Amino acid sequence: MDDDFLKRVAQLSEEKRELLEMLLNDEKTRLQTNYVAPRTPVEEVLATIWAQVLGLEQVGIYDNFIELGGESILSIKIAARAIKLGMQLSINQIFDHPTIAELATVVDTTAFHPTEQDSKQEAVSVVSAESSDSEAFTPIDFPEAELSQEELRKIFKKHT
Repeated sequence: MDDDFLKRVAQLSEEKRELLEMLLNDEKTRLQTNYVAPRTPVEEVLATIWAQVLGLEQVGIYDNFIELGGESILSIKIAARAIKLGMQLSINQIFDHPTIAELATVVDTTAFHPTEQDSKQEAVSVVSAESSDSEAFTPIDFPEAELSQEELRKIFKKHT
């Protein structure tokens, strides 16, 4: 979160901070009350990656990336983890198709071949292998981000 925002929140009275927390929790609950489970191995893996990166217990196929708190740096992490599993997707695709249901229809899965039972386990193991290997990704993997290798390294270090 923005440091300025956090400073302003810290200046609020205890009652106002509690109210803000309650409102944020209500919004999070509202977003997840219409949960629809993944139907395919691709949706299952994408949902697992999104949940881990966004810090959520679960992500339904119709949950919107931006409404769940997604932003550009998190989209880079999602794309990187999907690429590790053999899915080819761009950061722009995540924003152009902001739900798992939409994104699963445009992701190139030519190199992705999990079986039904191990698709989620494979995603969890990739998500758990936190990015000490950020060097495996280069600026070519994220052309729309226009980042240097050093900037990628800093992003992965900061967000792991």
